Amino acid sequence: MADKSGQDPSEITVATVNEERKGTTFSGTVILGIDPEGGAVVSFRDFLIEDYKGELTANLATDGDITKSIDLGELDHKSPSFKLPIPLGTDTLPYNTVVLSDKKSKKKILTINL
Repeated sequence: MADKSGQDPSEITVATVNEERKGTTFSGTVILGIDPEGGAVVSFRDFLIEDYKGELTANLATDGDITKSIDLGELDHKSPSFKLPIPLGTDTLPYNTVVLSDKKSKKKILTINL
């Protein structure tokens, strides 16, 4: 049975996050799937970032390796639910993690296993 996007629910990858790293708390849900409005996306639902002073970027990666990843852009700290599009035509099968890193230092802050 397909959902509204036409995607088989078994093909939607979901991760629940509830972690603390270096005094920052991350919680919420991260979903890799097809957006009904078009294209593959990484969706962040009810995603809260507490006590982080910098700006974060997200990368879709294989085994947390940021050198073999797709830069999805900056996280929206103002809204707990948002989507980051994946470039059209990208095969998402090899990607199994989302890596959050500091925008300025490029240092990994959190790896989310999908």
